[in-house]
Amino acid sequence: MMFDQIIDAIGAVCAVLLVWCLVRGYLRNLKPTNRADPISIEDYLQKITHITGFSTYEIFRRSAEDWHVSADRIDRDFKTYLSNLTVPYYVKDFVRRGQKHIDELYLGKGRYLADKRLLVFYAALLLLFWGGAVFLSLYVFPHILPGDIRNIRVVGPP
Repeated sequence: MMFDQIIDAIGAVCAVLLVWCLVRGYLRNLKPTNRADPISIEDYLQKITHITGFSTYEIFRRSAEDWHVSADRIDRDFKTYLSNLTVPYYVKDFVRRGQKHIDELYLGKGRYLADKRLLVFYAALLLLFWGGAVFLSLYVFPHILPGDIRNIRVVGPP
């Protein structure tokens, strides 16, 4: 009787841990739906530099290729951007055209891999707990319980 309660308690704890891990992973992957806080161009520039590994100046230079902007103009615009965060039209257009792809790549590169590793960790921990409960119930508890309980070999309901 007590032995069954211990095994049931361990199983319940493992089930609660599994549900908690799945809910936590799901909540971390939710996309922000609040439109009241729009993401600025500077945020997208930061995302692009994080994804590609290019500098912000390189992003300016590559975005100017479609508009055929001179190198001197790129240098002036970049200095203006550094001094008062004014983003030129060709960079805004570059970010606007790639906004969907930037978001997909950024979400896929950052937290998602960490969540996968965390989920694998919790699954392994859950298996360790479950395996430990089975080991305890089969090999340890029968040797430390009183003799009359030790001789009961019934599996299933009475």
